[in-house]
Amino acid sequence: MSRFADRLRRTVARRFLVALRRATHRLPARLRALQKERVLVIAPHLDDEAIPCGGTLLLHAGLGSDAHVVFTTDSAGVSDEPTARQALRDLRRREAAAAKRILGYGSDEMYDFPDGRLVRHEDALRQRLVGSVRTFAPTQILCPFPADSHADHQATALATAHAVAAVGFSGEIWAYEVWTTLWPNVGVDISSVAADKQRAIACYASQLDDRDYVAAVMGLNRYRGLQHRVEFAEAYYVCSAREFGALAANLDRIP
Repeated sequence: MSRFADRLRRTVARRFLVALRRATHRLPARLRALQKERVLVIAPHLDDEAIPCGGTLLLHAGLGSDAHVVFTTDSAGVSDEPTARQALRDLRRREAAAAKRILGYGSDEMYDFPDGRLVRHEDALRQRLVGSVRTFAPTQILCPFPADSHADHQATALATAHAVAAVGFSGEIWAYEVWTTLWPNVGVDISSVAADKQRAIACYASQLDDRDYVAAVMGLNRYRGLQHRVEFAEAYYVCSAREFGALAANLDRIP
C-alpha cells in the first residue's frame, strides 16, 4: 500500500471514529439505579452536599451505603471581619447538622479552608483529600464538575483529580452540577425522596434570604426528570478517575 493510500485510510478511519464518538456522546443520559457503595461526597461549601446530590445521598441511606461528606471550605462568606465570618461559620455548621439528620449520611469532615479563596490552597487541599480518600476508601466519589463556574468548585474538582490519581482510586467519579449545568451521561431518579431533599436544602436558611435555592434546585431536578419520564432526577457526568483527571486538567490550560 502506498504512503498516500495509507494516510488516506488512517484519515478516513479517524474521521469515522470522531463522528462515532460525537454521535454516541449525543445519546440521552441513561437512568441508573444505585447500588450499595462506600460513598465519598466532596462538597466545597456547607449546602453543596444537599443542593446537587441530596437525593442521591438519601437513596444511598436507604440502601445502607456508608457515606462520608468532606466540606472543603469554612463557608464563612467573603467578609474580612473575623467576627462576622465566625458567626456565619457557626450558623452554617448548625444548618449542616440539621440537613445531615435528614440526608442520613454517616460522617463528615470540615477542612475549613477560607471560603472564596480556595484556589490559593489547592496543594494543601489535595493533601487533605489524599488522606480522606485513603482513610475512608470509597468505591464512589461525588464531586463538582470541573467546568462549574464557581472558583471554589473548580479548585475542589482539580484537587480531587490530583488526589484520586495519587491514591490510585479505581472507582467511579460522579461529577455533579451546581452553578453550571453539565452535559450528563447518568440520571438518578430521586422522585421518592424529593420532598426530603427539599427539606434538607431548606435547612440552610442563611442562604435563602436573597436566593430561593429550594425552588431553583427542585425546578432543575424536575427538568432533568423530563428526559427520563420521572418526576425528579439528579444529573451527573460519571467517568473513571483517569477521564476525570483529563477533564480537570483543562482548568490549568485556560488562557
